[in-house]
Amino acid sequence: MRIGLWTDSVKFPNLALMKISAYHKQRGDDLACNYGVAQLESMIGQNIRIDLNQGMDARLITNDIAHTLSRLKWIRFIRMSCDTDAMLDTVLSAIDRLNAHGVKPYRLFVYLLVQDVKSAEFRAITLRDKGVEVFAQPYRDYENAIVPTNEQKQLARWINRKEIFKSCRHFADYKKGVDK
Repeated sequence: MRIGLWTDSVKFPNLALMKISAYHKQRGDDLACNYGVAQLESMIGQNIRIDLNQGMDARLITNDIAHTLSRLKWIRFIRMSCDTDAMLDTVLSAIDRLNAHGVKPYRLFVYLLVQDVKSAEFRAITLRDKGVEVFAQPYRDYENAIVPTNEQKQLARWINRKEIFKSCRHFADYKKGVDK
């Protein structure tokens, strides 16, 4: 069975190569990482639109990778995640690198894990001010029966409804209307 896209000249066994590459890079396996990057580079100039829908690790977006990503055709967004405050500076740097290579911020999509509401709000506002698309996902743990709180759900709704997120600067302003 072949999963992915296969052509006569190039094999693309899986379009989530950056995820695989990120795992191997963290383990110090440069060969696997370089293979993933080579696969992406081989798509440049072809009529192939890609979507790495699980998001890329922003820590791996160097200037060279940003240059490669900027030359690819994307279905819609280049995706990454910002799950903690500790990742925010890294994600902002990746955004700046991509922008320096011609990728407009509105072409970037950032998943945002919502655990601590104040932290998630800060990350969302910072990313919104950079011009990227933000999508909030309240934390849920099925194994330990942890479900999102109402406040986490409200924050996610505020962020994910773009007409609200772009018109209501802060979560507190949104909550005033919801809590009435």
